Formats: sequence, structure tokens, C-alpha cells
Amino acid sequence: MTGLESIINQIAGDAKAEADGILAEAKAKAAETAEKAKDEARRQSDAILQKGEQDAKEIRERAQSAAELTKRNQMLSFKQSLIGEAIDSARAALEGAPDKEYFDSLLQLYTRFAQKGQGEMRLNEKDLKRLPDDFLARMKKAAPEADMHISPTPAKIESGFLLVYGGVDINCTFRAVFEDAYDELRDAAGRLLFPA
Repeated sequence: MTGLESIINQIAGDAKAEADGILAEAKAKAAETAEKAKDEARRQSDAILQKGEQDAKEIRERAQSAAELTKRNQMLSFKQSLIGEAIDSARAALEGAPDKEYFDSLLQLYTRFAQKGQGEMRLNEKDLKRLPDDFLARMKKAAPEADMHISPTPAKIESGFLLVYGGVDINCTFRAVFEDAYDELRDAAGRLLFPA
């Protein structure tokens, strides 16, 4: 082997060794980069999974909260319906009471709403026909400061009466009285129907 061949072989050997070193270093860096990429992908997938679980939990909680709100609203609506029926039933019972009880109720209403001065009580046709003979005397005794007479002309009302003082009408029909006292009646009926 000549000196030139020896130098060429030496250069080729050194180049191969350097290429092998570079290749080994590149493989190590590629493996390190691949490991880092795996770790990053694992970290990101864990974060995505954790966020997904958190989002799912929040969605379940919102759905449960919405379901509970719907249930409460339906229960409230049901209770209000029952209370309304109880109030309507009480009014119907009062309207359909036997004559004595009915006119006793009218007298109580009259005592509550009668005012000082001259006025007129207007009843419906049915009540005028069944009016007790002593009702006007009982009215005068119950509210002596009111100078009241009963109109012979029937009023177009379901039940109860109207008190007319000059140009002022006081609506004492059972429907109006119940509507005016609705909140109080609703609360009382609620306590009776749904004790805490």
C-alpha cells in the first residue's frame, strides 16, 4: 500500500467514524425528541381528558340543577292550582250555602263594608226572592250609622251584593271579596294544604 492509499484510507476511516458519530448523535436526538413528543402528547391528552371530565361534570350539574328547578316549578304550579281550586271551592260553598248561612255571611260582609250615610244595597234576583223578612232590621242593628235600604231592582251579579252611596259603588260580591283577599286566602290555604 502506498502512502497515498494509506492517507485515503485514513481519511475514509475518519470520515466514516465522524459520519457514524453524527448518525449516532442524530439518532439519540431523534429518540430524545420522540420521547419529549410522547411526554407532551401524554400531558396534553391528560389535560384534554381532565378538561373533558370537568366539562362533563359541569354539564351534569347544570342538567341536574335545571331538572330540580323544573321539578320545583312544576310542584309550585301544582300547589298553586290546588290552592286556587280550594279557594274556588270555598267561594262556591259560600255561594251555595243554605239560606240562613248565606244571609248570615252577607250580614257579616255588610257589617264590614257599611259606611255612614244613606245608601242602597243591590242583590241579585235569586237573593231578592229568598231575602229573609228580618234582614233589613238585622242590617240596621249591625251598622246603625248606615242609613241603608234594599233596592227592589235586581243587580246583575252572581252572589253577594253591591253597596251604592251616591256615585260610589262598593263591590261586595263574593268573587270581588275573594279576589281582594286572594293573597291572604292563598297563604292560608297553602298552610292548610301543605303544612311545613
